[in-house]
Amino acid sequence: CEDCFGIKLCCSSCTVITHKNLPLHWLQQWNGDYFESASLKSLGLRIQLGHTLGHTCPNPCHAFNNDFVIIDSHGVHEVSLDFCDCTLATTHVQQLLRMSLFPSTTVDSKIAATFCLLEEFHLLSLESKVSAYKFYYVLMRRSDNMGISPIKVSSIPVLSVTLPYFF
Repeated sequence: CEDCFGIKLCCSSCTVITHKNLPLHWLQQWNGDYFESASLKSLGLRIQLGHTLGHTCPNPCHAFNNDFVIIDSHGVHEVSLDFCDCTLATTHVQQLLRMSLFPSTTVDSKIAATFCLLEEFHLLSLESKVSAYKFYYVLMRRSDNMGISPIKVSSIPVLSVTLPYFF
């Protein structure tokens, strides 16, 4: 893991267990010849909303098409996300907000930004006049600086996430 303090090599299952509460860390995985980028999603980590951390839902509802994106200060993360679909469950939007994730839309959102990212953008736009467009491209470079792996998020949904935050 590139974001954990200290470098410790672990197998895939131990890495998933260690990062159950840290799902937005960047990983490197040994492929036999060299270390290559890997996501916690590719290792099998699922983020469960609507229950306390570490507990799984008996009736999970996968995010649309198992294709959810969380935008954080460290970059853009594709994750496997499960909403709670129990009888007393809150709405998907409320479940996202309770985990400090701001959804891009109120209906069937596929993208959310962390509150930390929104606050960072807010401060940068106030103090250094960074535009949303430039901030978006910084996040793209943090996610894939060489542009080898295309990122599925365009700037339009990212801007739609940030604009309601300020009003």
